[in-house]
Amino acid sequence: MKLLKILVKTIMLLIALIMILLPLFIRRADRTPIEQSGFHAEMLAFLDSAKEHAPKIDTSTILLAGWSKANITPAKPMPTAGYGKREGKPYETIHDSIYARAIYLQQGQTQAAIVSCDLLIIPPELTLVLKQLMPSIGLNFSQVYIGATHSHNSIGGWGKRYIGELFAGKYDSLMVQELARKIVQTVNIAKGKARPMQLSYASTAKPELIKNRTVGDQGTEDPFLRMIYLQGLEPSAPKAILASFAAHATTLSDSVMRLSRDYPGQLIDGLEKNLGFDQAMYLAGAVGSMGPEEEGKTDWDQLGHLAKGLETAIQQNSKITALKPNLQVMTLRLPMREPQWRFAKDWCFRHWLWTKLYGDYDNEVKMLRLGNLVMVGLPCDFSGELMKDLSYYAATKGKQLMVTSFNGGYVGYITKDSYYDEPGYETRIMNWFGPGNAAYFSEVVRKLVDLP
Repeated sequence: MKLLKILVKTIMLLIALIMILLPLFIRRADRTPIEQSGFHAEMLAFLDSAKEHAPKIDTSTILLAGWSKANITPAKPMPTAGYGKREGKPYETIHDSIYARAIYLQQGQTQAAIVSCDLLIIPPELTLVLKQLMPSIGLNFSQVYIGATHSHNSIGGWGKRYIGELFAGKYDSLMVQELARKIVQTVNIAKGKARPMQLSYASTAKPELIKNRTVGDQGTEDPFLRMIYLQGLEPSAPKAILASFAAHATTLSDSVMRLSRDYPGQLIDGLEKNLGFDQAMYLAGAVGSMGPEEEGKTDWDQLGHLAKGLETAIQQNSKITALKPNLQVMTLRLPMREPQWRFAKDWCFRHWLWTKLYGDYDNEVKMLRLGNLVMVGLPCDFSGELMKDLSYYAATKGKQLMVTSFNGGYVGYITKDSYYDEPGYETRIMNWFGPGNAAYFSEVVRKLVDLP
């Protein structure tokens, strides 16, 4: 009887202790509408000011452009980033090397660079180093439009805390420093090669190569392959292409422990070898909720099917529109609500614990204007389901829109707001700052489209 009393008392004390400590770790999720928040008003004020003070560009000024690339394959095996199931295990062999690629642009006094890396994302820790190093070549990171190909078979080692290491393996500061140095060097080489260029744009739908991986046939896709062309003024002059598509680069499954750029890598190689481009680049588009249509018996068959389908679409596309250069570049600080990583519908971990697990990083939006083409880079897996309305809005303003993901920050997935309470990987586990962010991010994109 005495032992029973001691056991009951011990259990009661433990329950009391848990009840006291639990509020230190968790809280109810904040569902305050974003339009009622102070950060929403801050964002509107900044964009209104940007619209009022937008620089006037002399469109008769010649556009200069140059490009370069650098092999960023490590000298030794690194953790493989992309699937949590791998737990950061290193790749075993190299199937194809990974690269950083850059296009430098200048019109009058305005400079910009477009950078693409064969990485899962552009990690925040890499961004911090790039912000320090980029001024050494006469550019600020605010002038750099950056993105990733989103290969799930590229290198990790760039996530500093638990969540980063879960997806990318043990953090390696020397690797991050070296990667940043190579990116800056690549931009500088591209800058030194700048020469007069003609600019054009095209898009073509490839619905047979993409699917909605979140809700299947109940949802929509962003089926458009978008392309930017740069061509020297002489017919035989060098030419480059930048392509963007919304299907996740996940044709290779988590069991494939080989370093690879996935389908974007084979696409880029095909454009350079078969279609005569001196440099090809790829940026992951609005990949949230979007997956590749996988056709073939093996992962490599599926990879080849997607890459060849996109290459053929580019080869056969004839609707290419010349753009009158009007180069503008902007980086917008994106204020957001306090992070709320949910473990249940209405409950999330507190901010201090999130900081310990992931870290606190500034979030930004990138905008690059090329004539009537507006490129917007977002710090997330932005849902392709949101692109139809945004593209239509841009068209009503006489503009084309290209949205890319992974711009140097990362806030998780931005999916349709109506999915926020649905259990699932993209809608709950990786939806870190909701609810209401689909509407919020879409509003930011529309405001950038509105800029003169």
